[in-house]
Amino acid sequence: MKISVAFEVDDKHRKMGESILRGNEVDWNMKDGLGEIMLVLDNDFPRNEKVRFIQTLKAGVDNIDFSSIPESTIVASNAGAYSISVAEHAFALLLERTKRISERINETKRGIYNPKETKLLYGKTMGIIGYGGIGSRVAMLSKAFGMKVIAVWRSYRDGNADEFYRMDELDTVLSNSDFVLITVPLTRKTFGLIGRRELELLKKDSIIINVARAEIVKENDLLDFIKSRSDVSYLTDVWWNEPKLENSGIENIAVTPHIAAGLSEDVMDMVYRQAFENIKRFIDGKPVEGIVSRDEYLEMGSRKQ
Repeated sequence: MKISVAFEVDDKHRKMGESILRGNEVDWNMKDGLGEIMLVLDNDFPRNEKVRFIQTLKAGVDNIDFSSIPESTIVASNAGAYSISVAEHAFALLLERTKRISERINETKRGIYNPKETKLLYGKTMGIIGYGGIGSRVAMLSKAFGMKVIAVWRSYRDGNADEFYRMDELDTVLSNSDFVLITVPLTRKTFGLIGRRELELLKKDSIIINVARAEIVKENDLLDFIKSRSDVSYLTDVWWNEPKLENSGIENIAVTPHIAAGLSEDVMDMVYRQAFENIKRFIDGKPVEGIVSRDEYLEMGSRKQ
């Protein structure tokens, strides 16, 4: 089959793709017309009835306009490709907040010796909303720190979490967690999932970590709640209307500039390999991973609160 690539790929990952897709024509510059398969990066790619399968390099697809993609075309996200990097980033946010590393280092650099208490992770409960590749990885890290793990799951389960709950049991997870990780994809069902009512269920001194999409949390509800509850922290790698950072300077909010995916060479090796291998599965007639459900897809331009 012919595979058309809709963006520039470096030589290293071209060689990887040619090795995995050996025996199939790969058009790296889309000079010879569309093939039956496309590898895309964002929304900038041609639509055509001829295309049977679209593989995205990114894990999220909320930046893609599906309205002009034929219904017959299968679209697969690269879900899970960035799981290790994002899970590590989530834990870095948690450790930084509980141990106050940056604050103490900044003080000692100024000659201030100001030892203060820190918080233990051991014995705490990690609640995970969205138990996929990232959630499972965070669960594994949490268990290594001696934490209990409870999770909202949909289809994937493993031995890293202690208890699993359905989405309609979200209240139970929120009210019993010391730390809450948000890692569900943004869909029609998860848009605005966490609002004032849900936030009010949180325990004292809770920490929320969002490495998914900002719009899963209702902006005004979160900001009002955080201002009224100085004991609760909101740590996030995503922000509403980013790169704008309006209202992000509140004391108990910490924001990183959408860097959880890492995008380092070792991360991108995993990302490209997973995408190419999923394309190979489609070519070989094997079940592909990450197929996007159009019924749940959140249309572009509808992410306003």
